[in-house]
Amino acid sequence: MEARAFLQLIRIHNVIGAMLGDLMGYLVSSFWHVNLVQMVLSMLVVGLVAGGGYVINDYFDVNIDKINKPDRPIPSGRISGSKARKIALSMFVAGVLFSIPLGIVPFSIAMFTIVMLYLYAKDLKRTGIPGNLTVALTNGLSIFYGGSAYMEGDWLLKVILPTLYSFFLTLVREFVKGIEDYNGDKANSVTTLAVTKGIGTAWRISKILLILVIVVSPLPILFGFNLSYILLIVVAFIPSVVLSLIQKPSIESAAKARSYLKVSMLTGIVAFLLGSAPFIPKVYLSQHAYLILFQLLLSLH
Repeated sequence: MEARAFLQLIRIHNVIGAMLGDLMGYLVSSFWHVNLVQMVLSMLVVGLVAGGGYVINDYFDVNIDKINKPDRPIPSGRISGSKARKIALSMFVAGVLFSIPLGIVPFSIAMFTIVMLYLYAKDLKRTGIPGNLTVALTNGLSIFYGGSAYMEGDWLLKVILPTLYSFFLTLVREFVKGIEDYNGDKANSVTTLAVTKGIGTAWRISKILLILVIVVSPLPILFGFNLSYILLIVVAFIPSVVLSLIQKPSIESAAKARSYLKVSMLTGIVAFLLGSAPFIPKVYLSQHAYLILFQLLLSLH
C-alpha cells in the first residue's frame, strides 16, 4: 500500500485539523499550563479516532464515491475495501488504548465518538439532518476532548465556546457538502438537506447560520480572551466566512464555499489558541465589544 493512498484515505489534512482542534481545546482549558504527556496523548487519541472515522466512512461510501469522487483510494482500487476496514479498526483500537491513561471521561468520550462515527458511516449519513448533526457533534468533541483531558478549574467554561463554534461551522459545512454532492446523493437516495428541501433552501439555511456565527464572534472577549483573538477574527476568520456567504447558490459554488469554511475553522483555532495565551495581555471590552468589532469591520472597506 503506497503512503500517498493511505494518507489520502485517512484524510491527513482533516486529521491534522482535528488534532490542532484538540490542542486548542487543551491549551484554552488550561490557559497554557501544559502537562506534555497528557496533551500528546489527547492529540493522539483524537487523530487516531478521526482517521479511523474517515476510513470507515469511505468503506461504506464506496458506491457513492464511484460517482462523486472516483479518484478516492477505495473506488480507484488503490486500497481494497477489506484492507480499509482493518485500518479503521486498528486506528479505533489504538485510540481507545491511548485514552485509558487520561481517565474515565476521556475514555468514555473516545468510545462514544467511535460508536457515533461508525453509525454515521453505516446509516446515519443517509438520514439528512440527523447525520449532519452527528458530524458537527463529533467534530466539536475533538476540541472538547482536549478540555476533558485537562479537566481542572473552570476548564468547561473555557472550552465550551470554541466547541460551539466548531459545532455550528461544521454543521454549515455539512449542509454545503450536501449541495456539492447533490447528484450522487440523489442517485443513491441519501436524504440530505439539499436533496429533501432543495439546493436553494440548503444555501439559505447555511447562510443564516454563518451570519449568526459572525454576530456572536466577539463573545470570547467577554470571557477574558486577549486582543489577538479579536484581531484574528476580524482580519482572517470573518473574511473567510464572508467569502462563503457570497457564493452563488449553485452546486458548482459549493466546493469553493466548503474550502473557505475550512479556512474559517483553522483561523478560528489559531484565534482561540493565541487569544488564550498568557503572554499576551488580556483586553476586557465588556459591553463595547460589538461596537468596536463593527467599527473595525467598517474600516476594512
